[in-house]
Amino acid sequence: MANGKDKAVGAAAFSVAVSVFVYYTTWVLIMPFVDADHPLHGYFPANEYRIRIPLLILVVGLTVICSFLALVMIKSKSKKTKKSN
Repeated sequence: MANGKDKAVGAAAFSVAVSVFVYYTTWVLIMPFVDADHPLHGYFPANEYRIRIPLLILVVGLTVICSFLALVMIKSKSKKTKKSN
């Protein structure tokens, strides 16, 4: 059973995820149609980061996943080697 702390952490994580999604979606899909001199552009990074940020997140995420899998495979192989000896 989840206690109140787990629910609060889950609600906070969900809120952050929704906020990031709305911000990024607004930046990518709506801001190209807003005039360049509009003050709303001050709340968003430069256009070149629309691709760089997700690409960086993808590269870091795949690196972490592949590193984790490599460590698991190395530990698994060392356990098999110890068992056979």
